[in-house]
Amino acid sequence: MEGNVTSLTSAEISNLWSTYVNDSIVACLLTHFAETVTDDEIRPLIDEMLNVANGHLRAIEQLFAAEGIAKPVGYPVEKHVYSGAPKLFSDIFYLEYMYHMTKFGIASHSGAIALASRQDIADLFRAFLNEAVTLNDRTRHVLLEKGVYIRPPYMVYPKQAEFIEKQRFLTGWFGPRRPLLAIEVAHLFTTARNNELGKATLTGFAQVTVDPEIRNFFLRGVRVCSDIMNTVHDVLRESNVPAVMSPDVTVTDSTKPPFSDQLMMAVINALSVIGTAEYGAAMAVSLRRDIIALYASLIAKAGAFTEDGANMMIERRWLEYPPHFLDRQQLALQKS
Repeated sequence: MEGNVTSLTSAEISNLWSTYVNDSIVACLLTHFAETVTDDEIRPLIDEMLNVANGHLRAIEQLFAAEGIAKPVGYPVEKHVYSGAPKLFSDIFYLEYMYHMTKFGIASHSGAIALASRQDIADLFRAFLNEAVTLNDRTRHVLLEKGVYIRPPYMVYPKQAEFIEKQRFLTGWFGPRRPLLAIEVAHLFTTARNNELGKATLTGFAQVTVDPEIRNFFLRGVRVCSDIMNTVHDVLRESNVPAVMSPDVTVTDSTKPPFSDQLMMAVINALSVIGTAEYGAAMAVSLRRDIIALYASLIAKAGAFTEDGANMMIERRWLEYPPHFLDRQQLALQKS
């Protein structure tokens, strides 16, 4: 459809491609979850989310075929999930991970709608968004019913409107610091929770991989997550904000991998990218200079970790090339 004004834009192709790859990863994880879950309240959620992910894959495959676009290889379940492997994580971990995935789905599908030009693409992502919102509601409901939903910290209600009178409101390097804003606490809470989930995931993956280099990479990630959580808790405690509690995201004693090393690296890469995006969003709305500097350091730390992981995947020919524009210079050189 080259040259046709109704062709997909680069933004639409990119969002569809990323959604396909991400949902193929989700389908792999949920396949193992479905095979090993023991809680009858969690099982239907896993089955529903797996059906949704597979539905996304089919819809995007059909769209790409109609447009003449090569679909991504992604992460086929039959290649990356080892059926019969023992349970690696607790059922509550499954629930927490699904809740995390629905929040990411809401954010990514909303962004795709905003960047869509064609109505059918906007409608497709709107349907994906509605599914993510529904699954988010259902997952949160089960977390609440089981008493394992971790709420952000409560605060005293504001009783009147106020205006900032002194510029020291922005400071944070020296002397007394102002109390944290509600929005700052909200993002610090999210940062701590994301790293708690990341730490549990990395711990489990380090336990089952047979590649020493990949194991060391995962263990390095465990240390990075621990450092970030400790730093965040220190900032919260300084303002007398309760430390973030941890759910029961238990890792079992299994040492038999349920997934391929390639898939586990892809999962950690995806979590790192999501974390980096959250740090950027948090930095944009934080108004204390030390908090801004904290997130800048976390972006640098997460970026270095993500880059090292990507390099390891490239060395093993595991990283699929995203859609990209033609290299016109290379095309010209081929003619010479």
